[in-house]
Amino acid sequence: MITTLDATTTDGIVSALLSHEGVAGGSRVLTLVVDTDAAGLEKALEAAHGASRDHPCRIVALVRPEAGDVCEPDGRLDAQIRVGHHAGAGETIVLLPRGRVAEHVDTLVVPFLLPDVPVVVWWPCVPPEHPASSPLGRLATTRITNTPALPDPSAALAALAPSSVRGDIDLAWTRITLWRAMVASILDPVLRDQGIDDIVVAGEPANAAVSLIVCWLRLRLGVPVERVDVPGAHGIDTITARTPAGELVIARTDHERVSIRRPGAREPQVVIMARREPVSTMNEELRRLTPDLVYEEVLASFAAECSHRAVPAVPAVHAVDAADADHSRED
Repeated sequence: MITTLDATTTDGIVSALLSHEGVAGGSRVLTLVVDTDAAGLEKALEAAHGASRDHPCRIVALVRPEAGDVCEPDGRLDAQIRVGHHAGAGETIVLLPRGRVAEHVDTLVVPFLLPDVPVVVWWPCVPPEHPASSPLGRLATTRITNTPALPDPSAALAALAPSSVRGDIDLAWTRITLWRAMVASILDPVLRDQGIDDIVVAGEPANAAVSLIVCWLRLRLGVPVERVDVPGAHGIDTITARTPAGELVIARTDHERVSIRRPGAREPQVVIMARREPVSTMNEELRRLTPDLVYEEVLASFAAECSHRAVPAVPAVHAVDAADADHSRED
């Protein structure tokens, strides 16, 4: 059910919210604040509602007004209250401020924060320049940005990195959780048995997830790691480890599978590793809600690298021999 409130106040929204049975918030484990625009609202709520089924929460969606939007001199606040199948496992409050009302978004959100549970702020589109010190960021224990949704994800992540503090996380990192687990399990015995000379990571130009996995591999393995841009690729395309016995290649073959070709093997091994949907990445972050120390270390390395070099990655159509792979457009 969706209840629409036009030209209302926060007190009016609270009163309407209390009139709905079962929305007192006693069973909610967090408050999720979504800061988005009108174009991205429904897609963001789809991911938030999906994640809320594992993490029951109150969702407060703040919809930024469009540039040049004209309204009453003192501003205006419209709202929606969504419950039932329109709201996942919890209630959703959509705030649509305009004019002067939109100048102090933190005061709009505060009346709807549940007591004694964490507050998470998610920017599914364009984040503030300094998330932790922004009005909404100061309310949160966890702040989630989404640079993969931006035109130049790596540049956006590099801009955010210097101001990142404990509790900040970007979904570019979450998108490579499965990649990191797979690479670690495959390369660990190789490191013990024969060692690795170097690694080549091929993937989408300007992709932040590719940038982060390159930095993670350098930090964890202590071997040279080269990034190769593959025009037309999306996300991570291949990871090639050069060893004394030959090349070990991990390649995305489609949106559900990854192939592993080991030196001397006649056929590649194919394993299931489905692409990460927005629901799954949000689900993972809402499950954790603790500082990710590995991400902090990798992001610091990425920021340092960005500050010391302005040379783009080596362009190439094919980083490794993967003629049999139908590369996915996902991480």
